Amino acid sequence: MSTSSVVKESSQSPCPNKEVCGSCKWSHIPYEKQLAQKLSDINGSLKLKGLPSYCSEITPAPRQEHYRNRMDFTINYQGKVGLREKGKWWSVIDNHCCFISDERIESLFHHVREWTASAGLSFFDRKAHTGFLRYAVIRASLTGETLLTLITSAPTEDESLAEEKMMELGALDELTSVVWSINHTVSDVSVGDEDRVLKGDGYITDEVGGFRYRISPYDFFQSNSEGAGILLDRVVDYATRAGGKRLVDLYCGAGFFTIPLAKKFESVFGVELVEEAISMARINAAENGIEAQFFAEKSEDHGWESLQPDTILVDPPRSGMHDRALQKLLAYEPKNLIHVSCNYKQLARELSILQEKYAVEEMTAIDMFPHTPHVEVVTRLVRS
Repeated sequence: MSTSSVVKESSQSPCPNKEVCGSCKWSHIPYEKQLAQKLSDINGSLKLKGLPSYCSEITPAPRQEHYRNRMDFTINYQGKVGLREKGKWWSVIDNHCCFISDERIESLFHHVREWTASAGLSFFDRKAHTGFLRYAVIRASLTGETLLTLITSAPTEDESLAEEKMMELGALDELTSVVWSINHTVSDVSVGDEDRVLKGDGYITDEVGGFRYRISPYDFFQSNSEGAGILLDRVVDYATRAGGKRLVDLYCGAGFFTIPLAKKFESVFGVELVEEAISMARINAAENGIEAQFFAEKSEDHGWESLQPDTILVDPPRSGMHDRALQKLLAYEPKNLIHVSCNYKQLARELSILQEKYAVEEMTAIDMFPHTPHVEVVTRLVRS
């Protein structure tokens, strides 16, 4: 089934600004057809690499709307607050949230927008590199907690007044935590390099599969908390059936998979480039009563082979695994390999390399991102 054949059989989009919003590209396609297209695209990418159609099933998302637990809203030089217009990085669709965002995020979005208009603070001009307010990032968890991070330029105005104005948002009962994050550069990114906690602890917690995870402003966490439970169950199932006693989790992040898998293996180890994520992984492990070792280093550089794992789990970023990491896997030849991918094109590339020594035993897709072309794919491989 080609992309064009699916698009022709379209329905009315739940997005009021579908023609101009650059967010949900597939919201006009009926959901069942989205699932069929994703399955077709996964196997199409495998075929292009000379591989069989390994993926025969796709698990639907628990919710097709209001599932996303993090939204990054842009504040432009005119004080408009919303998502960017398609193909126009400088243009913001004012008062446009998103139908896939958690309902609490949508409610808080309107409060933040009203505050932005009345606070009397300047707005960042992305061409002139002047102004104060840049982004409002809102996160929500299944535990009912919410986190607002306001990204601003370094204050050139009255700093105490700016903080006082932002503290007004802390009065909202719906907000668990508020963080003021200062970006001292002109880079147009929704992160800062200096954080000040204005309310709460500066983080929230989420619970998936009976395990609790702290989430700070810039921590990576699965954007679909309910879907994350399905993904976690599938990974734990694949890893458990693969067997083994010692597991290394490459690209482990804050320990999302590492911590539950510590209940299934005698020894578990996590490797992750981002030091902040490793710090959070250690905290998460301690809070869940889990014993695991974590290392802050690139997966392609760390000497994880010395840990003598019989099972390796990889969950690389959308850009995929580094070639040296792939070669390390082929050289070490662990008995079992669990591969989690959010980019099926990169997955096909990596499987075409790994097939030198590995055979695919199982593969399944999980739709974590309704109304977008993205999908998670979990693969279990064994040494051939």
